[in-house]
Amino acid sequence: MNILGINEGHMSSACLIKDGKLIAAVCEERFTRNKNEQGYPTNAIKYCLEAGEITNEQIDYVATATKELQPVLEATKRYSEFTIKDYLRENNDYWKPKLIEKREVNYLELFPEKKNENYDLSFLKEIKDGESFITNKELSKLFKKERIENLKRQLNVSEDKIFFIDHHTGHAHYAYFMSPFRENVLVLTADAWGDGCNSSIWIGNGNNLELKHKSSDNSLARIYRNITLLLGMKPNEHEYKVMGLAPYATDYQSDEPYEIFKKTLYVDGIDLKYNEKPSDNYFWFKERLEGYRFDGIAGGLQRFTEDIMTQWVMNSLKHFGLEKIVLSGGLALNIKANKAISELEEVNEFFVPSAGGDESQSIGAALYLMNKLDNEQEFHEPIHDYHGPGIDDSSLTDLISEFNLEKDFEVKHNISNLEIAEFLRDDLIVARCVGRSEFGPRALGNRSILANPSNIKNVTKINNKIKYRDFWMPFTPSILSERASDYIKNPKNLPSPFMTIAFDSTELARKDLVAAMHPADYTIRPQFVDKQSNLGYYDLIKKFEGLTGIGGLLNTSMNLHGEPIVTNPSDAIHTLINSELDILVINKTAIIRKKI
Repeated sequence: MNILGINEGHMSSACLIKDGKLIAAVCEERFTRNKNEQGYPTNAIKYCLEAGEITNEQIDYVATATKELQPVLEATKRYSEFTIKDYLRENNDYWKPKLIEKREVNYLELFPEKKNENYDLSFLKEIKDGESFITNKELSKLFKKERIENLKRQLNVSEDKIFFIDHHTGHAHYAYFMSPFRENVLVLTADAWGDGCNSSIWIGNGNNLELKHKSSDNSLARIYRNITLLLGMKPNEHEYKVMGLAPYATDYQSDEPYEIFKKTLYVDGIDLKYNEKPSDNYFWFKERLEGYRFDGIAGGLQRFTEDIMTQWVMNSLKHFGLEKIVLSGGLALNIKANKAISELEEVNEFFVPSAGGDESQSIGAALYLMNKLDNEQEFHEPIHDYHGPGIDDSSLTDLISEFNLEKDFEVKHNISNLEIAEFLRDDLIVARCVGRSEFGPRALGNRSILANPSNIKNVTKINNKIKYRDFWMPFTPSILSERASDYIKNPKNLPSPFMTIAFDSTELARKDLVAAMHPADYTIRPQFVDKQSNLGYYDLIKKFEGLTGIGGLLNTSMNLHGEPIVTNPSDAIHTLINSELDILVINKTAIIRKKI
């Protein structure tokens, strides 16, 4: 049975599940090079079908994530096209009139320059009344009809093969079936919004996942998103920067902002309720937080987030008498909240999959449909997350000539892991573009920039000359799985293959991995690497360990600031020539900057 999974919303993506096995999964942004791409994922679908060696005619079913997408947000490509200034304009010229001044504004007229060519949205031109323009359910119904017609046009499939899957159902099925657990599992989802819901609670046993509770009052992700904007950063993208900033704040700076956040949401049993419901999630906080330091606001927000999430998890575990948990949805990307959850006495086992955001909706939708159509079908959860395109280096010679690389670079073929490890030992910065690419937001060694984690100067070098990142943001390490206990405090022996949970570091880590941890609180967001999941990457780290005694590498994604992670050799070379990377490795070929 061939099931094509599709996510058309934020971080559009596609996947293919073939006879209970995940064959391929990739985000559309990796092809269009437009970060957070949204809309119909043409290129991602093409790749998945090619990887599965099937044609359109061999698609048995199409699982499309999210039943109700808001067409005005798709029409403007809000998630992929909006700048910080656009989000400010949206708040000032749409949400403020609507929520505070109680008058209606036509959303589309505010952003005439934003266009999505994926769909026929001509029906929006007939809308004259701006009332409830974004949340208008009739518009969502009209858009759903166009989504069906578009799928029929693009894939040449009949309508009876197309299924639309509830948003949080997708999050829950992705989290559960991608986890190693299959018995008495509490599955939690939490995000900004999807199909009338922003959090849900499920219990998983075997192939059965049962919904126990849903809520539309968990506004935590929306609050976090709007505070990101209030701090001058981009919503739906830079929340991780706010999280990275938070540990720099002292209690003195964060105590009062924390009390302001605390006046809003609180946990009541397994639900969330309001002490005081803000009139909106931007101006209400802007008025009350004026005059507080940026780091204090970030610190107060993060503390509030951790308090809410841990209380909700703790209450849910007690309520259902469970001690094993998996988590997905946008809030699952908050690795510091995950750290706090992992440390709860009530939590015995905890897993957070690699891509908790909406990009994984394509996988979750396909898994739900597979399970619904054949509850006896066993899903073989993958042991790794390398589901994207592989590296075809047959055209590498032509690319080297096209980019005139031999002028500034030496090209060395059949490079060994030992030679790469020697470069890293000598504090050269190496980009590794090898094998199939990772799915989701984390680079896991195959599309990574690597460095010696024991030299703190490498942080400045990567930030200033390659990644152009904010100075306060930490890097993360890839650690040999057998060395994990040397570097992190993990008494429950929780798995961390995808950098989705933070841990406290050991004294040895503060020496060996000083450049790959948070400099303010010394926490680490590790990727455990073993032979089974990625033999080539494991061997490279092992070779580095043999030279230095250090069982890990500094790992950050291979991309320039604001761009998606690279996909192919051409993307990798673009990153090389537009930065000061020392070495680019493409499969077995090393392109080495001559100045070194």
